[in-house]
Amino acid sequence: LVTPGQDALITVKLDTTENPAVPPFGFVIDYLTYGGLYREVWLDVREQSYIEDIFVTTCGDGADVQFVTQGADCCLLSIWDEKGVVTAKQTSLSPARLHVPQVRKWSCKDPYRYILRCELLDAYGKVCDIQEVKFGFRDIEFREDGFYLNGKKTFLRGLNRHQCYPYIGYAATESLQREDARILKEELGCTAVRTSHYPQSHYFIDECDRLGL
Repeated sequence: LVTPGQDALITVKLDTTENPAVPPFGFVIDYLTYGGLYREVWLDVREQSYIEDIFVTTCGDGADVQFVTQGADCCLLSIWDEKGVVTAKQTSLSPARLHVPQVRKWSCKDPYRYILRCELLDAYGKVCDIQEVKFGFRDIEFREDGFYLNGKKTFLRGLNRHQCYPYIGYAATESLQREDARILKEELGCTAVRTSHYPQSHYFIDECDRLGL
């Protein structure tokens, strides 16, 4: 549909009229329902074989990796810390587990994160696509006497946060999304934040992970 060397016009049509078949079903609600395209939009140009998504969960020193791909035979998974590769594994396109020696746990005071790199390989071993995701190891538990993070009792001090700003509504930029997390952590001394009512910007979520919220 696109001819190299020629301009291509992409048209996006938005319809935010109230629809009884789409939540919130027209009922009275206690928050604003803005319409429109108010976050960044981008176009991915990829090979026919590519990675759609990656998701990492952790337990002990193990990282369980699930991924969604299109049109490839296998992939090379590797986990990186600040010094380089700590473990790697070549696997077929199915869930896999990697073990990390001497895990450094994520905490509010030390929000340490690793990087998982997924390299998609074709039948000839050629790399078709590469994606990375940051993640951390942590243990969370609620006991009768409170909340425990990595086996240490931790007091949760938090606020409810909305992304709306004067004059721009919900269309907060990346810098504003990250600034909100900084204010919560550094100026208000929070260790937790409640995200309300709508899918949060990945910039805000990433900054919370990076700062220790």
